[in-house]
Amino acid sequence: MPTTSKFSRVVAICEAGATQQQVTSALTTQPEFTLVEVLESTDKLVRQLRAAEPDIVIIDHTLGGDPTLDIIDDLALQFPQAAVVAILPSNDPIMAQRVMLAGARGFVVQPFTQINLLSVLRRMVELENRRAPIKSTSVFSLPEAIRPLRSVAVYSPRGGAGTSTVATNLAVAMAEETGSKVLLFEGKLFFGHQEVMLNLRGQNNLADLVQHATHLDDSLIHDVILEHASGIHVLLAPGNLQIAQGIKADDLYTIFVALSRMYDFIVVDNGSMLSEPSVTMMDAADRIMLVTNPDLAALHDTSRFIQLSRSLGYAPDKMLTVLNKAGVNGGVRQNDIEAVLHYQLYAQIPSDPDAALRSLNRGLPMLVRYPRSPASKAIRQIAKNLLDMTLTDASREPAPSERPARDALLSSSQLG
Repeated sequence: MPTTSKFSRVVAICEAGATQQQVTSALTTQPEFTLVEVLESTDKLVRQLRAAEPDIVIIDHTLGGDPTLDIIDDLALQFPQAAVVAILPSNDPIMAQRVMLAGARGFVVQPFTQINLLSVLRRMVELENRRAPIKSTSVFSLPEAIRPLRSVAVYSPRGGAGTSTVATNLAVAMAEETGSKVLLFEGKLFFGHQEVMLNLRGQNNLADLVQHATHLDDSLIHDVILEHASGIHVLLAPGNLQIAQGIKADDLYTIFVALSRMYDFIVVDNGSMLSEPSVTMMDAADRIMLVTNPDLAALHDTSRFIQLSRSLGYAPDKMLTVLNKAGVNGGVRQNDIEAVLHYQLYAQIPSDPDAALRSLNRGLPMLVRYPRSPASKAIRQIAKNLLDMTLTDASREPAPSERPARDALLSSSQLG
């Protein structure tokens, strides 16, 4: 999307009716947007879009009675310079996740107002402008600083892949290997499991820091964060879903930056929900550990997220694809997995369901309860490899105004 234009070119793809009228009315009254085309069908769609050269494409969830999910997927691949905004029929987080994995960079939910639509589009332009590379006018540049890896967000687009188990044990392995301060940050705001997995009981959680996000002090953080017997520190997500829903991505980022100054390493349990908070954590982390399983459904979702990562502006080396439950009977073979993903696996964690289940039910990390398990050994090796990793960083602490909380344009009101 151009950053020098005074207006953004928009193409709307929706059938004649109330939705089309609302989109047209909203855009024709705003000088910052130019509605260059309204398309009511997919006939000659690619040709028309190439001629229109849109910065933003707004597309309804159905055309002619058929879902447009595959069309969104095609648009994201063929027109990566255009931000796709989907119009969804209801407040359904699963549907929202599907359109985002298909390549949409934002959405609005029916019924929506013109103000809602314009707000999303303006936010889209703002985020796209942040993505634009900052070009130096000088022919000389300072060498980039080299620093060790300090944070990783563990995420999977498919539920049940084992992100919480991997994140928990990775944090324990990091603490064992270094003896340094390691924080397990429960970024999975809805239905988090760390309290159960680590048998922790605490009155305070992430929500208590959100209230003071802009002026955190050491004493408050000490009161909220729990210390586990394994040596790691844990920041739990809120147990109340309504409170969790009210946590803003900006506050989450501010808290993460503050904690990064206090801890040597942070492991984020980022779960499987694709939302603005989860993408914010992936943006902020040095690396994303993308967890998948050796089954076609998990590989399908992982492949879609890898495609989405390009729209999010992630460099290929930011993502570390890890195969969990490797070697399970009937699983897809490694060569076939890499062929499906078009991505080389960073590591594999052998399947050990008995150790994982017993550890969960006893509230003990697998590395503590079953240190000789093949899965525990694999996670320990991953930790060693991460500790050997170095990054080039021109700026260690990006300003909040420059942070890359970008394309997953999901607000709490939209998910509500």
